[in-house]
Amino acid sequence: MLRTRDLVGLQAVGDVWDSRQDVKVTQPFGTRLRPAKARDRIGSAALLLAIGVAISAGCAGSRPENAPTVPLSSSVRAQIELRAISASFAQANRADRLELEGRLVAFEERFASDPLVPVADVMLAWIALDRGNIERARELSSRAFARTKGRGTTADHATMIEGAALRRTGKPDAALDKLLPLRGKLIDPHARALLNEELTTSAIGAKRYSRAIDLMLDWLNESSVEHRAEIRAKLADLVASIPSDKLLPILEKRRVAHVEPANEELAVQTTLVARLAESALSTRNQSLATRLLDTSSALLGPRADAIATLAGGGGGEARVEAPTVGFVLSVRSSETRKRGAEVARGITHGLGLPGSDARLATRDDLGRVEGIEDALEGLVADGAAIIITGIDREEATLAATFAARESVPIILLHPPARSAPTSSSVFVMGEEPERLRTTLVAALAAHMPTSTKRRPAASHVKPGQIVWVGDKGSVDMGHAESFECQRLPPSWRGIGGVVAYGSCVADVLLAVSGTSVQTAVGLDLDGVSLPKGTLAATAGVYPIDPRAIATPALARWMRQHAEPPTIWAGLGRDAAVLAWSAVQVLPSRGTKDPQEVKARHRKATETLAAAEAELWTTEARGFGGERKLPRQVGVRQVR
Repeated sequence: MLRTRDLVGLQAVGDVWDSRQDVKVTQPFGTRLRPAKARDRIGSAALLLAIGVAISAGCAGSRPENAPTVPLSSSVRAQIELRAISASFAQANRADRLELEGRLVAFEERFASDPLVPVADVMLAWIALDRGNIERARELSSRAFARTKGRGTTADHATMIEGAALRRTGKPDAALDKLLPLRGKLIDPHARALLNEELTTSAIGAKRYSRAIDLMLDWLNESSVEHRAEIRAKLADLVASIPSDKLLPILEKRRVAHVEPANEELAVQTTLVARLAESALSTRNQSLATRLLDTSSALLGPRADAIATLAGGGGGEARVEAPTVGFVLSVRSSETRKRGAEVARGITHGLGLPGSDARLATRDDLGRVEGIEDALEGLVADGAAIIITGIDREEATLAATFAARESVPIILLHPPARSAPTSSSVFVMGEEPERLRTTLVAALAAHMPTSTKRRPAASHVKPGQIVWVGDKGSVDMGHAESFECQRLPPSWRGIGGVVAYGSCVADVLLAVSGTSVQTAVGLDLDGVSLPKGTLAATAGVYPIDPRAIATPALARWMRQHAEPPTIWAGLGRDAAVLAWSAVQVLPSRGTKDPQEVKARHRKATETLAAAEAELWTTEARGFGGERKLPRQVGVRQVR
């Protein structure tokens, strides 16, 4: 980076950056610029906006004969206003950007003929992209590109939005071709971040996997230190979509080229090794495990022992003990630990422990995703005839894959991903979060008064809009009205109603207390007392009123516990009751004979499908021969 002074008559300090004959000048926000002469004040302010705002920072010209263009305004007020908006936009996250939409629309209405309107168009196009409104994003970016005659940083940003829109409409090849010429051209960190993410994702979608890995390295190199952990997590998710047979040769080439990788190259190679190791372990691919040991043993980390065991042909010896039910206790996060503890309480109650002939075998995941597979294998070696697991979608998906491969009957407490293999050994007991969401949104919309729908709204919502909040992985963040539990809406003004399902019901109720926002909640209440007027999802005996215990089974629970069972305790109890009914028909003597083990797993699967008992989380008495527990989900108002 070079430093320059007295640029075009300004006593200013800026950064000059040269890439492929494109020279760009940036000026940090908040730096005070003084004109060399008083009569240059208006011209200096115009240039300040051109070189200072985050969206139009710098002038771009790829060839000397193609002179760079700078959007100059005839209004100092317009310059100052847009510069303030741009400064906020450059530092904003997705939710904060949505809040700026109203200010940008007002700017364009107030200064409709100003040359700076294309800069505002690009920001509005980006917001439309965040909202999933691809058509509007393309319309605004095309308009900005045309008004700037395809020259300058504003045009570059418009091209970036167009490329992102192409990818999101299922055209990754066209998106990549559109975006690649921008590689290395953009200065602004927030624009670089979007460009690098779109480049990488488009390359993967276009199946240009080697190019995608190179682009990942660019992404890490150009990111700030404080954002690299977040980016590495995104890269891990993207790499997971690359087939292992395509990924392995890419890794091996990089290992040859960078025998002792460091910094960002090390981070990329470690991500590739982790993906391949998980694939080897989940598919029991001994050949892949052997090649990983040969080329990348130093990068295997906590997976090294499991990969070495697989490469050597090792593994626990399967057996079946008649009265044994297995349970995977998840300790990967505070939320999974909390859910796991509730499920364990429900399982022990459902098995009648202590005091019954049932045997409960437990294994934990050692606090990591890779430990789920090890725990499942350990439970099979412990003699579990049926395994209860799947505390969240990630765990459920891995368990479903294991069940399909090993033909071991497994009850999932949460539905797996749609991509999970189907198998007669997989029994889904938990409810799909999307079904709860749509049911609650429809009920809330019907209950909202007309006056609520008309009150003035904050800039990030429509008047009377219903938003929904759920656990990570259970909400589609492509919708502007969707929020994860870790980040609630920045403002409740203008929001008509909120649907909360998952682990943050209590947080949402606290956040909207004292407001006119209508609320609807899912089944995961965790003992929260619901305010009058709240709409609550219903299923089986839930939600449970401790003052009106209606069944003997619940009465037995209340004699042993201070609080009613949570939905997770109820799922654990129902799973245990059905599993215990199924394993009791197996021979009382255990076996390690491989053929007999398979036969008993088949018998347990058949019996579990037909097992019946009084259940808490559904009005049904069992799976009824199916592999998904039927359940009526309703809504009632707290009175």
